[in-house]
Amino acid sequence: MLDPYKILGIKEDASIEEIKNAYYRLAKKFHPDHAPEHDRNIFIENFLNITWAYKMLINNEKRKEVNKLLKEGKLEKERDRLKREARDRTLNEGINLLRKNNVRAERYLKMAYLLDKGNPVCKSYYGLVLVFLQKIDEGLELLNKAYSEVPDNLDILLNLSEAYLELNRLRESKNFLKRAMRIEKNNSRIISILERLKGR
Repeated sequence: MLDPYKILGIKEDASIEEIKNAYYRLAKKFHPDHAPEHDRNIFIENFLNITWAYKMLINNEKRKEVNKLLKEGKLEKERDRLKREARDRTLNEGINLLRKNNVRAERYLKMAYLLDKGNPVCKSYYGLVLVFLQKIDEGLELLNKAYSEVPDNLDILLNLSEAYLELNRLRESKNFLKRAMRIEKNNSRIISILERLKGR
């Protein structure tokens, strides 16, 4: 079970000042911007846990709830719920930034993917933005893994279609678009991709 007190390395009766000091010390140590590239995912996971623990303990009402959930053994379920909410928010923010600012979109989509690596849709969107940023091999690998896990998901099919369109691999783009159209014909993304494919 994840215990916010253990994550921050403090006692249950720690003062607000002790919580802040522990958080700032650990956040500085594990901030993803300071991580070596090969350890970046570990730093992000640690940073997310540290931030979660801080948010749970810095607010007195949340802290009381944490203490209650710890005693009842239910804290992990609450953390999972909050993690899903964070994943959904960051995924949606990343999707909204696609094509407008792919560098920023990558940050959000990577975070959503790291929050839930088992989620094929997160994997697919992260793969798509990597293709847009010319990280083609890594992007296509993630897209194809997502497709192999859930071959009939509209978002995954459209992400593959867009990725192949970006790479000017038109036959593959059209193939995934046709599969998507079997699921839903009047989707705005489908219409947008069809417009971009016209005359190509």
